[in-house]
Amino acid sequence: MNKIAKRGRPLVMAAVGLWAGAAYSQEVDLGLTIGVFHTDNIQRTSVDEESQTVGELGLRLGVERNSGRLNANIDANLAYRNYFDNAYDADLQGGLNGTVRYWFLPERLSWEIQDNYARALIDPRNVDTPGNQQNANYFTTGPDLRLPVGERTAILIGGRWSDVYFEDTAAGNQRLLGTLGIERQMSARAALSLNATAERVEYDDTTGSNYDRQSGYLQYAAEGARTSLSLRGGVTTLHDFGDTTNGPLVNLTIERHMSERTTLTVNAGTELTDSADAMRRDQGIGPIEVDGERPIVSSGQFQSDFLSIGWTAEGARMTLNLAANLRSEDYERDDTLNRDSKSATATILRRLSPRLSWRLYGGWSTQDFDRSDVKFDEWNAGTGLDWLFSETVGMMLTAERFEGSGDSLLGSGQRDYTENRVTLRLTYTPRRR
Repeated sequence: MNKIAKRGRPLVMAAVGLWAGAAYSQEVDLGLTIGVFHTDNIQRTSVDEESQTVGELGLRLGVERNSGRLNANIDANLAYRNYFDNAYDADLQGGLNGTVRYWFLPERLSWEIQDNYARALIDPRNVDTPGNQQNANYFTTGPDLRLPVGERTAILIGGRWSDVYFEDTAAGNQRLLGTLGIERQMSARAALSLNATAERVEYDDTTGSNYDRQSGYLQYAAEGARTSLSLRGGVTTLHDFGDTTNGPLVNLTIERHMSERTTLTVNAGTELTDSADAMRRDQGIGPIEVDGERPIVSSGQFQSDFLSIGWTAEGARMTLNLAANLRSEDYERDDTLNRDSKSATATILRRLSPRLSWRLYGGWSTQDFDRSDVKFDEWNAGTGLDWLFSETVGMMLTAERFEGSGDSLLGSGQRDYTENRVTLRLTYTPRRR
């Protein structure tokens, strides 16, 4: 498939999401923006800073429809940017995580389409600028069959074909995946399953090493009045160029409603994975931000250890969001990409009146590529006002500051920079019926 078609997949999935939610408009969260921002250091350099004015068209879309034959869950936050002084080519920032499922036979036979889009880093050891970013897309489709065996037991069979595309890194590939499992309904809200998967990955470019990956695991899922839990445990085996690598497979997801207005989420685990699957996993943890953390791209596989914790408290006039992330990645072939990373974010939203809100937010991250002698820290802070002129039209004014300190592949101290940015956007949110 050509590059234009692959770049268009996020917008196609967004259009499908709008169609899927059209009959149930109360389940569609849609927002459109047009705006401009000015930055005093578009290239994030320590000397000879270059200012730039950037135009932006934005789309925010959330769809949740889980009824009837058609189910859809789509989260998109996209921004098309044009750099007026031609510092960089126009690009599509942000990301999309979308899944649409159609049931040919209710609770028996279904077909799923999933697409994930993001702006990934070309080399994560250099500064994050549009010149060090590329389009990344992971498209998957295939059937699922559920065969009942008695009242509480079922056999699960599934197949997937996937296409992975990276704009500038020779890591694009196609993959075939088969799954087989047996599930036991423990209660009305809890299920236990034994699963096996087999996958073949073949790269578009000869620089990538084709490989086979098999996994076997137990999975337990339960949903209570205030807590939902998913736990997966097993092992993954990787066959690559005659070498065999085994790694543990553990995934834990917990969402706990501590009160009517307070929620705690935890995602943790370890798995033998690759760039595409790690991108899809992290987008599922979310939320998707236009200028959020970007995936790392490699044609190799790696053992990924991760922990994400999020806490949200929502009051009558104030909302507080806190999040922390830990990552450790150990690459099978290119150990220069081995890294340990930590990050934390905080956001406060204060509703000053029914039509005026104030936001204050900040973040910090540190990354250590020990085999490449690259280590750096980055901070950001911002504040903004959201003003609704009417029920559908509003304005957003934001001021932000970014700072970096540390190393890049160019040498020690080459990541030292400051950037100040001011953004003005007009917003349109269609009225929900």
